[in-house]
Amino acid sequence: MQPTVTQRTANIFVLIDGLGWEWVKAAPFLNEVAPHRRCLDTVFGFSAGAIPSILTGRHPQEHGRMAMFQRAVDGRSPFARLKWLCSMPPVLVENRYVRRVVESVAAALGRFTGYFNIYSVPLRYLPLLDVAEKRDIYRPGGIPGSTSIFDLLQANGRAWRSYSYHQGDDFSLIDRAQQELDRGTAGFYFLYLSQVDAFLHAHADRAPLVAARLTEYNARLTRLYQVARRRYARVRLWIFSDHGMAPTRNTVNLRPVLDGLPAGAPRDYLCLLDSTMARFWFFADGVRNLVRDALRDCGAGRWLRETELRSMRAWFPDRRYGEEIYLLPEGHVIAPSHMGMAAPKGMHGFHPDAPHSKAALLGSEDCGAGVSHITGVFGLMRSCGFAEI
Repeated sequence: MQPTVTQRTANIFVLIDGLGWEWVKAAPFLNEVAPHRRCLDTVFGFSAGAIPSILTGRHPQEHGRMAMFQRAVDGRSPFARLKWLCSMPPVLVENRYVRRVVESVAAALGRFTGYFNIYSVPLRYLPLLDVAEKRDIYRPGGIPGSTSIFDLLQANGRAWRSYSYHQGDDFSLIDRAQQELDRGTAGFYFLYLSQVDAFLHAHADRAPLVAARLTEYNARLTRLYQVARRRYARVRLWIFSDHGMAPTRNTVNLRPVLDGLPAGAPRDYLCLLDSTMARFWFFADGVRNLVRDALRDCGAGRWLRETELRSMRAWFPDRRYGEEIYLLPEGHVIAPSHMGMAAPKGMHGFHPDAPHSKAALLGSEDCGAGVSHITGVFGLMRSCGFAEI
């Protein structure tokens, strides 16, 4: 028996973290249900900045986010009340048990509902740092200071649904959305699927494995679309990413270079080694030049100039994401870093112009020539979210 059509249009937006253009441009991924496909430019930084750009249509310097950690202002760190513990000798506290306590207590004290992980950042650094994503960005009010698509949907009384890792793994989210589509409960659906990113981090060096994994997503998302077609008079499906993923070709160890300097962290400077870039803040005279000269001489990457950061719309006058940023070329990864001891098989966070940095947009309909950057997805969601639903 054919289900009754309860809504005029279903608008389905699926954000697949890490699924870049280089991985799908020649692959038979969702060709049947989303034949309209294009490459999208992304922003400088990591998902912590890219996803808010998708959800708000704004660039990092406008919505205020570029990476997970930023420099705390005026001592306003979520780790401030744990400074006594973090400042203890590393031999006593740098173990997984204490780190788990620090992470859990900081999350509880800060009432964090967004993505939060301290990774391998030394505990003694944490009281100097703040966290950009304190709230669930997939809900209204999740990006303070900016208006997200969820803020607009709620303010206008639209029937909408949002699914993210907060509710389960990727496949369970697709199943849940499929069930609600079959009931015709809303006109706007947003799915954030995070596990392709993790898979590419682990297997970007093995293309056949990646292809097999995408085949699973192809089958499930195709079925989602088919269920929606039975329920709704019109279905618009858009699949897009926040950035790509470059296979790792080389690793760079910056710690011997920094350890050899006549300056120490975090006394004289603070450094975050973010897999693809090193971000610095300086507290003592002359240390800036020491660090700049040492890394310039090692030849692994290059220092970013203010003009370049401004051109990428990732310039922060307060230097919250680094007074100086040292960036590696695509495929080169800092290891060990403060994101982990070993280099992943795939990484993102390189210059937006690098081939594997490019994001992808696949659609059941042609969205027109106006969407060429991930910030344009916001306009696409807004136009679909308030028409024919």
